[in-house]
Amino acid sequence: MGGPSGRYFKICLIGDGFVGKTSIRRQYLGKTFKSNYIATLGVDFAQKTLQMDSGLVHLVIWDIAGQPLFKGLRQRYYDGCSGIILVYSVIDRESFDNASKWLVEAHGFMGPLPPLIVAANKIDLRASHPREETVSREEGEAFTEKTSKELRTQAVFIETSALTGENIDEAFEALTGMIMPEFKPKIPVSETKAPAPAAVSETPAVTSQAVKVIERPIEAPQGPQVEAAPNASDIEDAMTVKQEQIGREMADLVNLRTELRNAESDLNDIISKLDTALLNLTNVIQVKRIMYDHLKKQLQ
Repeated sequence: MGGPSGRYFKICLIGDGFVGKTSIRRQYLGKTFKSNYIATLGVDFAQKTLQMDSGLVHLVIWDIAGQPLFKGLRQRYYDGCSGIILVYSVIDRESFDNASKWLVEAHGFMGPLPPLIVAANKIDLRASHPREETVSREEGEAFTEKTSKELRTQAVFIETSALTGENIDEAFEALTGMIMPEFKPKIPVSETKAPAPAAVSETPAVTSQAVKVIERPIEAPQGPQVEAAPNASDIEDAMTVKQEQIGREMADLVNLRTELRNAESDLNDIISKLDTALLNLTNVIQVKRIMYDHLKKQLQ
């Protein structure tokens, strides 16, 4: 969606529980990493706004719960998704083994998948675990390449650490670059042709070992085209309408969450006041009882 309000894109964070999805989101939003947190209850979302030459871009990040308990709720959470970040932990092989199941679920709900980031998280802990129990970078790259070919979607593999912040911004930049071709991420891409000279940047780029881009495969046309191609302006208009609708819905959800948080804060204040009043009343009753017992003994 264009105009003064900018364009909105919905990003879904998916993967098993406790692989670091919530911590990745917090790192990207600039909030302090928390080593202890309550597992996401169904879904959580927040928004980050980027300033570009073409205007504002709003990334609405949906953190989808990985626990099986919430599986029945997840279908609606994928609606309008523009990009996916699939997270697994390099020290939890089961989360890596389950990664394909998450993509199968997303494909079942959405059909053809949008651009994909495969994030191998918690690399800061890899050295402290036995090598045979961890997931190697080569395994992650092979999985991403296989997924891209089978599901026919562009994908990027990247290793991250939500604790140190390593490659967190770069992962979102890479995804934004796939969603918006005019966006130029800092991540170097692995290509067969000779690389162009690197641009000077104050922000250090990710090494090519940490990131691998998998392009969507292109098939040769089979036979003559019978149907006329749709008009480009019609496609652009339809996409604009969809983006505007998604943008309005995302903005409404963000506003609703703000209102809920304010209401929760007011409710907590009321509960605190009631607890204080109840405690005072309990103390008064206790004092009255002591006084009554004392007077009763004196009268006897």
